[in-house]
Amino acid sequence: MIDLAKYEFADADVIAPEVYVEKGHPHEAFAWLRENDPLRLVEPEGYQPFWVVTKHADIIEIEKLAEQFTNQPRPILMRETAAPEMREEIVAELFKRLQDSPKLLEVMASAGEGGLIRSLVQMDAPDHQKYRGLVQPWFKPTNIKALEERLDTVIQDVLDKMMGDGSEQTVDFAQDIAVYPPLRLITELLGVPEEDEWRILKLTNELFAGDDPEMQRMADDPLSIFDTIKEIYDYFDKITEQFRAQPNEQLASYIANGKIDGEYLPFKELISYYTIVATAGHDTTRNAITGGLHALITNPDQLKKLQDDPSENAIKLAVEEMIRWSTPVVQFARTAQQDCEIRGKQIKKGDCLGLMYASANFDEEKFENPFSFDVARKPNHHLAFGTGPHQCLGLLLARLEMRIFFQQLIPRIESIELDGGPERLRASFVHGLKHLNIRYKLKPRS
Repeated sequence: MIDLAKYEFADADVIAPEVYVEKGHPHEAFAWLRENDPLRLVEPEGYQPFWVVTKHADIIEIEKLAEQFTNQPRPILMRETAAPEMREEIVAELFKRLQDSPKLLEVMASAGEGGLIRSLVQMDAPDHQKYRGLVQPWFKPTNIKALEERLDTVIQDVLDKMMGDGSEQTVDFAQDIAVYPPLRLITELLGVPEEDEWRILKLTNELFAGDDPEMQRMADDPLSIFDTIKEIYDYFDKITEQFRAQPNEQLASYIANGKIDGEYLPFKELISYYTIVATAGHDTTRNAITGGLHALITNPDQLKKLQDDPSENAIKLAVEEMIRWSTPVVQFARTAQQDCEIRGKQIKKGDCLGLMYASANFDEEKFENPFSFDVARKPNHHLAFGTGPHQCLGLLLARLEMRIFFQQLIPRIESIELDGGPERLRASFVHGLKHLNIRYKLKPRS
């Protein structure tokens, strides 16, 4: 339970990255809002005002009404960009940096307020359905099932190396273990050779760095994110050339050769498609795996339950609880396209609503004892993958990766404990543990 007796709500508590790096998900703020003001207009410093949506039922209802509450023009709650008087100077500097990338310069010249990335996250109907449909056939259950054998091999190799010589070992689980299975799989699906997978990891870390200086390319250069975007554009431009010359059944080929209304994707949307698959395909899963192991270590009774019953069904239930517990994607934003009323509050056309999945997943009206980590929780209708037309396209893949990972890991654990406190990302969009040092002994593979 959350004790709110001494808590005083502050607008910044729901979104400020410095809150997340210190506390993780701001459960006190969310619990206070759910109890006292479940739909509240806030104005945190550095952000445009937005309505904080904290209840499970409200998020489901808003997500159903995709035409009334759109992704554009603000799909994510982020700090405001530079002041208007600085933008002309910034644009000039960017054109200078990108002068050797003519395709990207062309995108930038026509981007306006839309930015250089336009993926499914930024799209509304009708484009959202068209672009989602490009690769949706690839994500069918039969294709995902076919990946099991490859995942088994990758994860066996990871855990064998993690075991070492069988003696007590230490490792940064977040950086050296959890990252590897989803990264290896998604880079293979995108046609990225093994020697480049860590380059993709570095680029996607930088893209989702938030305010975390450890992940940023150059923490003292706010424009370094554009160097990251330039490298992403250049890299996947080459991938596209390869798969258009030699199409196959890889996911990357679906993207490279996909057409909308008979035409190849525009350059910005094409590169953005690779980018969202690469980032969402490993970053969130890594955070969920790391958060899941942390929850098991800090709730040893729940780990014991799984050690006593490591069946596929038991692991599947546990994975859902790990995903709910960690909720890697904290929030998305929607913009009202007409005046309306929610919970007696007057929402004006143009108002922004922040959908707080990390609050909805601990909603006392939806989950019994939400602050208890329960590997057997059933039902578990969490919203960590979103809901409605924008629900995560890769949810089957994420669940499969986590199920196989923990189904292999848990029977091999002889001992495991934290080796110091975890460190959290300084970010309030995609959030999780960036360092999790553990001390452990693993058994040989049976």
